[in-house]
Amino acid sequence: MASSESLESVETNNDLISLMPLIVTDKILKHLPLKIAAKTSILSRTWRRIWLSCPYLKFDEDFWDGLHKADSTTDWQKGSRIISNILCHHIGCVHSFHLELKPSNADLRFDKMVSLSQWLSLLSRTCPRKIALINCAEEWSSLVIMPSYIFHCTELMKLKLMRFVLNAPPFDFKGFPFLKRLELLCIKFNNGIDMLWSLIPKCPCLVSLRLENCLGMDIVDIDAPSLKMLVISGKFGSLRLKLPRLLCVLLYSTKSEMSDTETAVASINSLASSSELQCLVIEGNLSKLLAGGGINKSLPVAFNHLQKLRLTGLILTDTDVFRFTLGMIQSCPFMKNLEISMTSTTDAVQDKYEYPINDYKLGRLRTVKIMGITGSNAELKLIEYVLAISLVLENLFFKCEKLDAASELKVLRQLIRLPRASAKAQFICLGE
Repeated sequence: MASSESLESVETNNDLISLMPLIVTDKILKHLPLKIAAKTSILSRTWRRIWLSCPYLKFDEDFWDGLHKADSTTDWQKGSRIISNILCHHIGCVHSFHLELKPSNADLRFDKMVSLSQWLSLLSRTCPRKIALINCAEEWSSLVIMPSYIFHCTELMKLKLMRFVLNAPPFDFKGFPFLKRLELLCIKFNNGIDMLWSLIPKCPCLVSLRLENCLGMDIVDIDAPSLKMLVISGKFGSLRLKLPRLLCVLLYSTKSEMSDTETAVASINSLASSSELQCLVIEGNLSKLLAGGGINKSLPVAFNHLQKLRLTGLILTDTDVFRFTLGMIQSCPFMKNLEISMTSTTDAVQDKYEYPINDYKLGRLRTVKIMGITGSNAELKLIEYVLAISLVLENLFFKCEKLDAASELKVLRQLIRLPRASAKAQFICLGE
């Protein structure tokens, strides 16, 4: 019989799994669910503890699905112990940490906050690069307070927080010097605008920022010289933006009125005058608010770098909104893509919707998409104007808003009779 030493020699010489370079094992573990990654410990002696040094930890829905009790509720206590044990015994750095806090049958907000505090304390010592923390609670009353240990992870390059209560950083917080992407979704700010003032200026490398459906953020005041992408949606009453290097911005307001419309209008003007903006998206009620605030004609300074303009939720039967739409189009002389989505209403006065007769032309616009067409006079006037000024237009995609076959055919007949400045322009009807 072969001795144990000879067997070990054979294993060492012929075991290709054990001889894999570290960069290969890292890539394998990165794409494996955590449960499967743990089972790799039986592959060989070398792999026995490799999974404990995996730099990618993901506790997502698949992780919690295996922890259901007999009554089909999530076993929070068991899952919490597993996460704690993994972090306590982890070896090396954690480059990426993804955690979803699943709801349970009991109110465990305090337990979750205590566990999260412990986990973030352990993580802060491993120099994490990416952290995503998602609280799956559906009600604002079930939000968990984010422990201040999150501000100890100063090596972060990407941070995503969803459905938490977020307090202002501690006084000794020096910032996230390497943070490039920040996503705050459904966050309740205890300190409101003070939170943004104390956090964003301390992220000098920030290039992407998402603020969506947050509470306590009535005033949005952002001054970030390096920011290139910005998404803001929710109930904000005031908008102040100082973003000289912004490339893409999406602004979506669900509020019916704005406390400081003049500042918001000035922010839109500043985007045109001081940035190299390539994509501008204005959604929700913001178009009506801006129209009421004075943007009902072309801006003083054009968006000379803009490639794409998207306006949604437009109530074109409001003459201010109609003029606002024309003004935005006239302020984007070099755009290549235009998207417009309209809210269905009826014309109040049919003879108010007229576009200016001048020499203004769009020499680069090739694609137009117009959604929500009902055949109103305001819609047809807008489409007529776009066709009249677009010299190289190729495709105009359109979709009618819940019309019967006869009404849709009538709209199509009206569209194809409109004159076009481009001989290549064609209408393409989008299906359901």
